[in-house]
Amino acid sequence: MDWLGPTWAIYRRCVTRAARLAARNWAVPATIPLYFAVMLASAYGARYLGMVGGFLTALAWAFCAGSFLFLVETIVRTNRVTWTDFRNSLGAYIGEVLGVMFTLWVFELVLSRLVPPAPNGALLVLMAKLLLMVFFNPVPELIYLGHHSLLELLSASYAFIVENWLEWFPLNLILFVLFALLPALPARGLVAQAIEVASTALFLYFFMIVRGFLFLELQGTTRRSRSFRYRAGN
Repeated sequence: MDWLGPTWAIYRRCVTRAARLAARNWAVPATIPLYFAVMLASAYGARYLGMVGGFLTALAWAFCAGSFLFLVETIVRTNRVTWTDFRNSLGAYIGEVLGVMFTLWVFELVLSRLVPPAPNGALLVLMAKLLLMVFFNPVPELIYLGHHSLLELLSASYAFIVENWLEWFPLNLILFVLFALLPALPARGLVAQAIEVASTALFLYFFMIVRGFLFLELQGTTRRSRSFRYRAGN
């Protein structure tokens, strides 16, 4: 249990700092409804454009995801987002996000060709997707903090999880459950619904900022070095 004390100290630092920065950059979550509007509009229009529509939808989704990651990166690196950062986020990391999306699409395509018929096929697909979610979980952080090529990105993600899974997942799972529960809270009336949307958007940024700080705390360190630092009082 030597990892528990150092890990708890890291969690406390990451959550405290992320909460402070999310509150300081309270206007940034207003981008979330805009992203969803763009994504929904692209998905609706794609129904009439066939294969071209599918590509345009992927492009729009990558555009929004890349912009979102850029703003998270700016908060993690500089603590504050400016209007210039909003402009610079447009088109950021679109190539990296498209590369990951294409890789996942190829994976699902190959998987659908290889799995046996149901019922075993559905179970194998579920297990494969769970493994994908586990080993490629820190891909967003590696996109904006690591700046790797696509193959390096996936390899680095796998290596990071193998080394740090025990520290990475507990806090992520707790925050994910809290985020999933937010839309389930009762919200009656237009004002209550607006508050729910705003709080959900703010929590999403908070969640991703925590992940960014946690990634920086764990990357390039070992359990032994973190334990030594904890005992030294740092």
